[in-house]
Amino acid sequence: MTDSESRSHDDASTESTKKNEHCECHETVDPETREDVLAEYKHRCQSCGRCGPAEGGLATLHVHHIERDPDGMDEHDMENLTLLCRACHSWLHQQSTPADSPVEITDEDRSVLLPQDIEILRFLAANGPLRTGDIASGLTLELSVSAVRERLWVLMGLDNRVESRDQQIVDKDVETGEWGLTEQIENSARGHIPDDQQLLLQRMEDEQVRQALERGCDRSAVTDVLGISRRTTFNKIKRAYAYDFPLDAFSRGGRPSEEPGPNQNETVDESPTDESDEQQRLNAVAEGEDESLGRTETWGAPESESTVQSTDVNEQRTDRVASDGSGSNELREHLQQAIDALQEVDEAL
Repeated sequence: MTDSESRSHDDASTESTKKNEHCECHETVDPETREDVLAEYKHRCQSCGRCGPAEGGLATLHVHHIERDPDGMDEHDMENLTLLCRACHSWLHQQSTPADSPVEITDEDRSVLLPQDIEILRFLAANGPLRTGDIASGLTLELSVSAVRERLWVLMGLDNRVESRDQQIVDKDVETGEWGLTEQIENSARGHIPDDQQLLLQRMEDEQVRQALERGCDRSAVTDVLGISRRTTFNKIKRAYAYDFPLDAFSRGGRPSEEPGPNQNETVDESPTDESDEQQRLNAVAEGEDESLGRTETWGAPESESTVQSTDVNEQRTDRVASDGSGSNELREHLQQAIDALQEVDEAL
């Protein structure tokens, strides 16, 4: 084959590939518009963030029409076009609707939920209870484990975010770590006080952040005080709504109040009391009697997709601390300082 014939063959092959890709994508935009959309969105899926080959990724990218009959513009206008990977594009056209949900979804619920939440509910109804990684791998939409976990927090705390909803629809089993519809879960994690000190402190900090922000505390002040990102504050609020930690059981710094109530004598009775098991655990943690550390969820900085594995590693991560409990003391001191700073900011408003 001559050089001229070879170049002609390559050009024909390239053109054939473009036509096949255009056909595979089921796009109705012309090649020039497609290139404009790719450039506008930097070859990145606007749903999951995956990149196409031009940016070092492997995703096959599709141009998607936001509306098929938009008002005030042509169907192929750039404002009516976006870029999705093949998986997200396919899911978008097959996504579940509230009518497909195994539990009733109201209009007020829909103001909080996303379309993928309906698919998660359907998957749990058919297969739950399951670990986060198993849920993520079973969905038609390619979501990272951390993204699925965030949506599970939202679903678990929906009744605390939507005024008209008085019951949970999703829960987590505190013993197994599995998620399911409420009726599928035996040992609810809602309101549970963890034995693990680090997880306990996280629950306390999440609730403190939620309360501070709902009182009108500036979000940037919270991020500065705790040394966390803005995105992490949103995750803390989702977790706070989901787990509904009973922070009122503590006074400042996580210590049970020692001040006598209005009907109590000034003299403190040092005899044993009939405290509940949960309150005893709170007392033990506050006084440093229990130095055990174990499983923890996302702590501190937010997770990036590049570091998230499609397993439940983040839910099983163990942080080692010194055997003398110095790590636990540092965590308590960190939380105490954060609480003090948040209260000072709140008082200054």
